[in-house]
Amino acid sequence: MNSLSFDREVLQSELPVLVDVTADWCPPCKAAAPVIEDLAREHAGRLKVVVLDGGEAADLVATLGVRGFPTFLGVRRGTIVARQAGFGGRRGLERLAETLLTP
Repeated sequence: MNSLSFDREVLQSELPVLVDVTADWCPPCKAAAPVIEDLAREHAGRLKVVVLDGGEAADLVATLGVRGFPTFLGVRRGTIVARQAGFGGRRGLERLAETLLTP
């Protein structure tokens, strides 16, 4: 994903978006991946889930203010409304999804 696709896929999305900012060398990122996949399935049609490889989009990661991996961003109507640094388990990501799904 690059800045242009981020704008289209995330900022212009009609659905709320959970962005998983990850890196392939990051063990906590790998631990979070199955949870992210579950949330995407559980909330299909109501919540969009996007994975952003921080190693491939360093400029975008810097622009977003991400300082470590994994970082999870909640975006609604083009605005970051929630941010979680680190993977603290399934419950934390479920809370983030609930925040995004609550108007």
